[in-house]
Formats: sequence, C-alpha cells, structure tokens
Amino acid sequence: MQIIERDSYYTIKKRFSLSPSDQEVLTYLYLPIIKGKAFAIYNVLYQYANLSSLVNTFTHEELLTYTDLSESEFIIARNALEGIGLLEVYKKQSVDQANQIKSNYLYVLLPPASPKKFFNDVLLRTVLNQNVGNKRYFFLYSYFKVEERPLDENYVLITTPFKEVFTLETKEGDMSLQELSSDMDDKKYKSQCSFSRDALKKELKKNQFDFNYIKKNIKEIETICNLYDASLEDVVSLILQNTDSDGIFYLDKFQKDIRNLRQYTTIKRNSNESSGQYGNSDINKLIEKFNVLTPDAYLSIRFNGKPAKFMFDEIEKLKNDLNLSNPIINVILDYCLRKSNLEFRTTFIDQVAYTLSSSGVKDAYDAMTKLTSRDFEVAQIKRKKSKKTETKENKEEKEENVSKEEFMSLMEDLGL
Repeated sequence: MQIIERDSYYTIKKRFSLSPSDQEVLTYLYLPIIKGKAFAIYNVLYQYANLSSLVNTFTHEELLTYTDLSESEFIIARNALEGIGLLEVYKKQSVDQANQIKSNYLYVLLPPASPKKFFNDVLLRTVLNQNVGNKRYFFLYSYFKVEERPLDENYVLITTPFKEVFTLETKEGDMSLQELSSDMDDKKYKSQCSFSRDALKKELKKNQFDFNYIKKNIKEIETICNLYDASLEDVVSLILQNTDSDGIFYLDKFQKDIRNLRQYTTIKRNSNESSGQYGNSDINKLIEKFNVLTPDAYLSIRFNGKPAKFMFDEIEKLKNDLNLSNPIINVILDYCLRKSNLEFRTTFIDQVAYTLSSSGVKDAYDAMTKLTSRDFEVAQIKRKKSKKTETKENKEEKEENVSKEEFMSLMEDLGL
C-alpha cells in the first residue's frame, strides 16, 4: 500500500522539451487513458522541473494543495503516469538530526511516444481503444496519420543540391573527420512492452529450434505476447508445441493458446518495496470485495458464522453517527480485527472510525491509505523510542502489523 509520508519532499529530473506535436499526443492520446488528475500532475511537474536550478526540492504538501488532490487521489494519478510510461519514481530514506526518518522522492519525467510509436505499441493503442471506442480511435488514428499526396505531374524538381551551394574544405586534424562517441540522448518514450525478441531467440536456440520457422510471424508473436503478458518460458513452450515436425508454425493455434493461458491486462504493475507490504493488484482485489460486501456479510466471512448482536449494533452506530459507507466500514473492521487478533473491540473500532471520519475519508482506497499512513507514523514513533530503550513490551508492539500469511488468509476467505 503506497502512502505519501508527512513532510516528505521530492526533486524532479527532466531531459527533454515538449514540442507542439508532443502536446497534441498527450492531449489527444494519453489524456483519455490517464484521465485529468494524472494529466494535471504531469504538466505541473513538467513546469516545476524548470525551477530545479533555483529550487532543489519541493514538498508533497504544496503539490497536493495546489492541485486540490487528496493523498489517495494523488497516488492513483501518479500510478497512472508510472504505468503508462510517463514517470519513473525513486525513493530513499534518511534520518535527520532529531532521529526522524525523512522520505525523499525523485520524479523522473519521461516524454510521450511519437504518434507512430504510440500506434505501433500494442499496449498503448489497445488501452486507448478501450477508453475511447472504435469510432473515436479511428478518428484519432486518421488525425495523426501522415499521408503523402502525389504532386501534379506537371511539376518538375529544380531544387539546388547541397554541393552546388556549399564547398567543403577540410584539413588534416579536423574534428569533423573523426567519429566521436556521442553521449547525446535522443528523446525516447518508455515502452511498457516487456517481450524481448533477443531473449526468445536465445531460449529457442537452447531448445535446438530454428528461429526461421517463426521469422515471418515474429511481429504477430510479439504483439500477442505483450498484450497478454506471457512469460518467456510459456512462449517458448507454446511455440514448440505449435510447430510440427516439418517446421510449420501454426500462428492461429499459438494465439489461441496464449489467450487461454493469460488473462488480458492493460498495464502491468510490479509490486516492489516502495509499494508497501503487498502489491497493488492484491490491494485492488481487496478493495473490490470491500465495495460489494455489506459489513455484516464481511463479518460472516471472517467469523464463519452470523455476527453477534453487539457487532450489528456497532455497524449501525458507524452508519448513523458517522455516516460512513459500507466499503469504509469494511476497511475499518478489517483493520481493527487484524490489529486485535480477530477480537471485536468496539472501543478500538470507534477510535479508528472517528479518526477517519474527522479526516474526511472519501472511499475504501482513501481509508486504506490513511490507515497505512497511520501505521507508518506509529512505526517511526516506536523506532525513536527503541533508540532510547529496548524493553520487552516494545518488542511485542513491533509485531502489531499484519503478516503476509494473515493477509493471504484474508484474501482466501474473501474468495480472492
């Protein structure tokens, strides 16, 4: 679960400039995918990057205030930029003089794809079509498509060639006569396609498979593998399986097998340490369950039976007194039950519920973000205390956070 730590700051790195064509691509092709909040953050960061020579760091608090976004809205929007290949996020932590942990972020802005590269990228063009529909997709493709119209045959080329205008006089030792290893970076977009043709060739060679058997179909293979996020091991296995003894490769059957093997995903997101204890996909599945279950149904699953009357009374109290929605109540119940080893402590539940209500929590994701942030801050307080004294009670308190095994058990109970 990702959070924006209190008092965290960030720096911005940008090594490109947006041309008018880039601005059109961002507005017409990327905006329908990433939506307005992510689009706004990208443009703000792009402009802020110009101030980097004067201002070394910026605060998240200022950014959230100016963009009028909550922490959870910012994280969701930032994830969209990361997933689409417009932003890379790095993080480091340091300890200040007061022994407080400070989180420092580096935001590396990346340029959008050119129109040609965008429509050649199977992930980008597929998710665009998914968001705008076939009619709009064809309109956008036609807009960016460059067609060379034939000239009137009566026109005759009379352009003066280079050497009739310029005379080259070179001398021994001219730098221009030497090939220099250039460190100039071209403006490149970050493709999210993970399929590697070279890696495939290498693995096929290990299996004594002639790459020429599939050479004419390699583009179709790359497209289907990127679209369905197939692993290299599965791709090699299915290529071997769908090639007969005469070296004839059956592309249609291969594509069908890939579809059956992998479920379609628009953007691949890998979980990492900065994402928290669980990957984003696990959190999303959990939130989906919280959004459809009623609190009493959630408790029935957790306790494998009908909840007690005092549990129903507590749910009604949260609804009537605090006007909390079912998804937010589910998050509160799940959090409190995990923290209390499945003991239904109404006092603790009230404390958490009132804290979330006073912070203006909007939905299940927002609630989980704020509770994760609370755990982070509590952990820092404990860390500071442990520097002074390490008692048995403090050691026991460090075991408060839910384990991976407990989380997976919850996912299993909820049918995920």
